[in-house]
Amino acid sequence: MFERFRKDEAAGFELSIYLPHDYGKVRERYPVVYVQDDGNVVRSGFNYIDHLVMTKRLPKMIFVGVKPHNRNDDYTPWPARALLPGQPDFGGGAGHYLRALAEQIKPHVDAAYPTRPEPENTGIAGCSFGGLVSAYAYYRYPELFGKIAMISASFWYEGFLAFMRETTVPDGLHCIYMYVGELEGIYKQNIQREMVERTKEASALLLAKGFPQDRLKFETDADGTHDAFFFTQRFMNAMLWLFGHKEQDGAAGGEKGEKS
Repeated sequence: MFERFRKDEAAGFELSIYLPHDYGKVRERYPVVYVQDDGNVVRSGFNYIDHLVMTKRLPKMIFVGVKPHNRNDDYTPWPARALLPGQPDFGGGAGHYLRALAEQIKPHVDAAYPTRPEPENTGIAGCSFGGLVSAYAYYRYPELFGKIAMISASFWYEGFLAFMRETTVPDGLHCIYMYVGELEGIYKQNIQREMVERTKEASALLLAKGFPQDRLKFETDADGTHDAFFFTQRFMNAMLWLFGHKEQDGAAGGEKGEKS
């Protein structure tokens, strides 16, 4: 019996490889999505992913979950002070992590599995801090990642909107999916309280800097909170928008709120 899930390793990072339902039975090459936090959203919704593939709404794909060493370090683009007293500061190690992803992890996956390595067939996705580092990857390695899912990304992170204002939008035929729930951060007393406002500003900045409007989808949800329940739903919407049939891209979780 062929394996649907495999454990792998590259550049000192643990990988969880999620394979198509007929992997090993047919000779095909597959698009790949690199998913932060060990691919938790893939694991949570794998049966539904199978349904989307079986009903021809998604192509057969490989998902690579990358387990961080320390997400507060691996997923933050530069050092910043902790938000709460007694908590460790943010390490700002995303440059090192993305270099490992670009120079070692992706080459390993492309060599070991039948992938389609071109940027238009390579995605990167994440939620919360995983969404932040996926956004950073768009700027740092646009030649590798053509499709980016920023789900409830932590755009509140100190200096990130300033970075977006000062940085040129990369050239290329990229597609971006963004999402934030309208209830995210409302009970916070720190900068995370600005989660929704800053995510909307990030979307507006991309468009103002010249990102094509027809290649950016931005969704909100009036009932959305910052948790795995909504992350998984919107990850499915992201995959449908980035890789599937556009006319059906709202089927995974409805289409509440605004979009662009």
